[in-house]
Amino acid sequence: MHTGTSQIDEISTGERAARIFCASNLVPAPGKYLLAWALSEPDTPLPAPVFLAETCPGGFYAAAPLPVAWIPGTTLHLTGPLGRGFHLPAIARRVVLVSLGATPARLLALIRPALAQGASVSLLCANPPANLPLAVEILPPDSLTEMAAWADYLALDLPRERLPELALAALAGQTMLEVLLETPLPCGGLGECGVCAVVAGRKIWLACKDGPVFEGRQLI
Repeated sequence: MHTGTSQIDEISTGERAARIFCASNLVPAPGKYLLAWALSEPDTPLPAPVFLAETCPGGFYAAAPLPVAWIPGTTLHLTGPLGRGFHLPAIARRVVLVSLGATPARLLALIRPALAQGASVSLLCANPPANLPLAVEILPPDSLTEMAAWADYLALDLPRERLPELALAALAGQTMLEVLLETPLPCGGLGECGVCAVVAGRKIWLACKDGPVFEGRQLI
């Protein structure tokens, strides 16, 4: 884990919500996160979790959403990277990314690595982002069952409260499955506050340190 200061250089209304300049050891891997405080808001009680959408020279593009008070020039104090991220298998050739939340932003960081290793990539989401590589196939979320049978790697991003809706046992039995849970991450695993607790698989998991990316079998 590292700490340091960084600066927001650019703000966008898209899935790549902000360009953040920072040291290379503070750039999170796909699915991992940073905790960020704006130095201009010292009274803010809790940090904001920041995820990678895409790397760029000198830093990275952060995935939406971010605090609305952050603007170009905002200086951030960063801690991380934290948690468990995605582990894209080097042998994966049929990669399916599925967003069941408001935005697929936190899945975007998997696209270029998957394409670079020769994989076909499909993105299932309700609101496709602009400026995706032309090689990425866009499909609706209700294609999940069909595409899970085709995939050799499946990554889901969904709110914690939607977890009971999914037939994870069936999905995990068909392909390698990883699940990124959207949940508050206020303590970064340092305080074990329990706000991010997930009850699954006859166990209580803390998304801040056991996740926020879980293997599918952990949640069955």
